[in-house]
Amino acid sequence: MSLVDGFDLKYLSRTQSAERRLHGRLIDTIPVAWVASWRSAPVPDDAMAAGKAARKAAREVFVEISFPDAAAMAAQKAKPAPFVVALAETRSEGKRGSLADFRGVFEVSPTGVDPSPTSLETRVLRRVTASEA
Repeated sequence: MSLVDGFDLKYLSRTQSAERRLHGRLIDTIPVAWVASWRSAPVPDDAMAAGKAARKAAREVFVEISFPDAAAMAAQKAKPAPFVVALAETRSEGKRGSLADFRGVFEVSPTGVDPSPTSLETRVLRRVTASEA
């Protein structure tokens, strides 16, 4: 188990998910996103009413979530958005499924883009901490 953002996280390699616990009590099982699929992009100019400098500095963050199979992805897509994921780093560069460490817990929302039949792109909305639970 790893303590991240106040939660105890336990990686479940078979399903590429993590048990999220608080004070020993199981809260839920959440998908794992990999640091390698984390990316940021500038916020489009028409999406912000702020000044030019603020628009230039603003960035949206995206992360791809991989599921063990198409059925697991369909089940997640059928749930109301947004949902929570655990961000993890792999032991070796580019290899998913070999956990080195958790980096954070985030609330995400699907963008509608499915990079593959078993993965979906999500927009990171915010970091989640145990103090909110």
